[in-house]
Amino acid sequence: MSRTQTDRRSREAPAPLYQRLPHGPHRLAPEEVVRNQRTRMHGAMIEAVAINGYERTSVKQVVGLAGVSRRSFYEQFANKQECFLATYDVIARRGADRVSAAYRDARGDAEQRMQAGFGALGQAIADNWNSANLVIVEAPKAGAPAMLRLRRASASFEQMLASCFEHSSAPSPLPGPVIRGIAGGLHAALSNCLREGTAETAPAVTEEMFRWTLLFQTPAAERLAERLAERARAALAQGRKAPSDARQQAATAARASDRERLLEHALRLAVIEDYHELSAPQIADAAGVSIDAFFELFDGKQECFLAALDMLGDQLLALAADPDLRSAEWPYAVRRTIGELMRYLAERPIYAQTIAGGAFSAGPQAIERNVRLAHGIAARLTEGAPEQARSKLVLQGVAGALSHTVRCQVASGQIQLLSVLSDYLTYIVLTPLLGAEEAASLVIEQA
Repeated sequence: MSRTQTDRRSREAPAPLYQRLPHGPHRLAPEEVVRNQRTRMHGAMIEAVAINGYERTSVKQVVGLAGVSRRSFYEQFANKQECFLATYDVIARRGADRVSAAYRDARGDAEQRMQAGFGALGQAIADNWNSANLVIVEAPKAGAPAMLRLRRASASFEQMLASCFEHSSAPSPLPGPVIRGIAGGLHAALSNCLREGTAETAPAVTEEMFRWTLLFQTPAAERLAERLAERARAALAQGRKAPSDARQQAATAARASDRERLLEHALRLAVIEDYHELSAPQIADAAGVSIDAFFELFDGKQECFLAALDMLGDQLLALAADPDLRSAEWPYAVRRTIGELMRYLAERPIYAQTIAGGAFSAGPQAIERNVRLAHGIAARLTEGAPEQARSKLVLQGVAGALSHTVRCQVASGQIQLLSVLSDYLTYIVLTPLLGAEEAASLVIEQA
């Protein structure tokens, strides 16, 4: 079937998933009718997004699958996004309740209860594949309110992980930034499973996620936390004294070519404006480039923005090209490279904001570039390791830890503090390749 035929089929009125309520008198109270319709629209949203993706899903498709009228839809939801968010809330709440119940009801120590929780998560995904796809893969495409929900869900999960570690056999809990990185790695593993796997593979993936989580426990956790907190305080103090290089950056920008200025402003405007409302003339005007010159370089704003993402990716991958990452100096090169990457993003907030959210507004191609960039950096950081990885999730885990850390700093409004987190991220990269004990020792000892 051609792409055109597929597109036409996705736009046609779909067959209803649910039988319509009977017309005329019936025994259902008005609130029951509303509840019934709402449930059907949630189910229809899940199926429509599974078929078309969020961006290509329409209200017409949802009401068609739900077997309700447009009037009924708009009596309960203002638009597609509001229905999507309400559906997200239902799925997330049920999933969290299922995992929490499994953890709470399991017998044994904290690790056994944690394993039960991961097992429940895997089975929930296997049983509700399309629902999991909506919450984990499609939600970032649904705008700022959906991203806020994802951050809240992530924060709750991080709190749950911290509680698990506090009650585990480890003598002391891990530092908060390490737990945040672990959570980011777990999210990336789930997202990869939903993009490339099948429902049957979900339980095995979540079992591997459980093993990934346990890798980071170490008797040296308390000493690690104290040493890294001490370094973070020193870095903060030094950062406050460091001279600003804004003048140098302005001079560099003034010397940039038309193309470079257009790329920089495409990234900036996509962060501070609604990408969907952004236009080629806006980008050209902000960059001080004529619209004719713009169209000599790019077909439109999408091509310009994707080229800007490629430019950003090339710059970050160049920083991750330290030759010592393939030498006996690998652990030290990892720390140095992560430090350079985080410092680079801290000094260029627009780049960090693009990675954290801007790219997700620009469609599937931009999102795919974002994912590839994180995996490309993770591959460069890990491919020269002297040991075989202790987890199959090392690439997704490291990529997710890096991306999630940047997202959280952007959300907190503290992008300038990214470099302070370098040692925590170094521990996350080294641990699945060297083991927690050796990784902690190396990170603690490095000057």
